[in-house]
Amino acid sequence: MQDCNNSTLSLYVPSDENPWNISKIRFIYRRLGFGISNDKAKSLLIKSPEDLVEELINSAKLLSLTTAPEWGFWNNAEINSSGKNQGYYKNVWQKQAFTNFINDGFRERLTLFWSNHFVTEYYDYNRAQYLYQYHSRLQEYSLGNFKEFVSAIGLEPAMLMYLNGYSNKKKAPNENYARELYELFTLGEGNGYTSSDITETSRALTGFNKYANGNGSAVIFNDTTFDDGEKTIFGKTGSWGYQDVIDILFEEKKELIANFICEKLYLYFVSPVLNKEITSQLALIFIESNFELIPVYRQLFKSEHFFDLKSSNVLIKSPIDLFVFIQNDFEFVFPESFKKNYTNYLRFRCIEMGQEIFKPVDVAGWQENHDWISTGTLPMRWEFIEYIFNRHFAGNKEQFRTFIKSLVGNDEKDPKVIVDKLKLHMFCKYDIKKEELQDALNIFKGDVPDNYFEDGTWDLSYESVPNQVYNLMLFLISLPEFQLK
Repeated sequence: MQDCNNSTLSLYVPSDENPWNISKIRFIYRRLGFGISNDKAKSLLIKSPEDLVEELINSAKLLSLTTAPEWGFWNNAEINSSGKNQGYYKNVWQKQAFTNFINDGFRERLTLFWSNHFVTEYYDYNRAQYLYQYHSRLQEYSLGNFKEFVSAIGLEPAMLMYLNGYSNKKKAPNENYARELYELFTLGEGNGYTSSDITETSRALTGFNKYANGNGSAVIFNDTTFDDGEKTIFGKTGSWGYQDVIDILFEEKKELIANFICEKLYLYFVSPVLNKEITSQLALIFIESNFELIPVYRQLFKSEHFFDLKSSNVLIKSPIDLFVFIQNDFEFVFPESFKKNYTNYLRFRCIEMGQEIFKPVDVAGWQENHDWISTGTLPMRWEFIEYIFNRHFAGNKEQFRTFIKSLVGNDEKDPKVIVDKLKLHMFCKYDIKKEELQDALNIFKGDVPDNYFEDGTWDLSYESVPNQVYNLMLFLISLPEFQLK
């Protein structure tokens, strides 16, 4: 795949060739959030692209952290005496994460991104209270300072347990976290560090292996297990400890860190084909801002490069994207019998398709994009989304009529216009094949006689309209283009 996006990081200014419209707003919410309804998108047209992105960033920055659950800081004994087990509380918090995706947009998009960067795998530490604390830390720093983020996340109990920081002691050093700190979290594999740097760093990271108040409580520093001898890290020698490692890393390797992180942001939010000219410019901004993330977000997400049409259809929806987009794009209401189980349904279906929140496949995380699609998972996508639409239809089929009227107007009678507008709503900007468009038109018309469309007998009040819209949606989700965002 070649990169055809030659636009710059200059501010996106709408033009005749690249206008500001509902499609652009929906693009913003696909990439920076989890979808948006047509009515909500229309209401945002009065804002400029710059103002809308700024509002998303500021709102996310000001958004309160998800309220701590009662059990969020219990130790294992308190968990066990509650009458519930760790698995119960873990499920509660996974469901909470899906609720956040539906409701909290950009901040939760970032939280999901960073959970796949600073990876932990829940079943390796198996403490729901640590899962909550880790998730809260991701929320807290997702629009903060990256150096502070790195420092804070490494001391999260979930991370200390997952990458063996808890077992890293003076007499028995463990290099696991030191290695991943450089290889996966800041520099990239084999990029700017040696095996000696890893060994010496692991010594500096010793000491965090004491529970504050019993198993499952906060992990605190224990100076008796800390190696206070001299270490040489990136050519600097001293009796370094945890924060010294972070300070030396960001002083000595700032260019490598900035480029590595900006490239990851680009691959996730813009295109699977890296544009190093763009990421190098972003890296300079990152360094100049002392590793504050918001200046990088602002520069990238307000740019003509981000809004270039050539990059508007090159990313593949993750399972989480797929399901949450459906909910936010249509805002259909489930029957009460299904509504209370909806987040659980989403969670389990995502697990079946390879994306269990807070449990990526390994320490390197989900590889995203084409890795989401296989001969096994693609049929699942069709089946699960069809099931959701079916639940909506069974609960209240008239909401399909209400939706299509809101999309095309009450008086629209041309099936071609209706099909095209629904396709535009459900897809990113993509021209499907002519034969597929004709198939869509035939499916929408269904058993309604052709002359009804010609003589005015048929309109959006016609009895069969909910069924027609439902059948058209099922056809559109079966097209490969529907998997793009």
